Amino acid sequence: MDERRLKYLYAALAVLFGLPSLVGGGAAATMLLLMGLGQFGHGTLASVTLMPLWGLSGIAGCLAWLWLSAGYLMQGRAGLRVRPAWWRMLLVGGLAAMPPLGLALWWGIAVHAEGFNLLLLGPSMLVPAGMLVWLKRQA
Repeated sequence: MDERRLKYLYAALAVLFGLPSLVGGGAAATMLLLMGLGQFGHGTLASVTLMPLWGLSGIAGCLAWLWLSAGYLMQGRAGLRVRPAWWRMLLVGGLAAMPPLGLALWWGIAVHAEGFNLLLLGPSMLVPAGMLVWLKRQA
């Protein structure tokens, strides 16, 4: 497949899967960060450390996905040759999306199909992020 068609495919995946997850996951990550910081001095050690770190991880993943997506859509595969820190941030954001993914799958299968709505809290961004990683490996 030529580069132009890959860009169109990626843009479609980014709009269908990435943008809803960016809005929902970014909001959830920001809420986790603020709730964890708000409990500082009052909450347990786990809530004071885990919630802000999870929120920061989600925010880092969202920012890295935006940066790498813009680079690819504007410059092609050359736009994916950026500092490794952006790819590490994308990896950290992907790891932060794993608990909602597991919860959505468990809740959607075992409890009710509405549990699949949790996929909008970050895990659906894994689809375009995975394509970015695949494109980088192909270059």
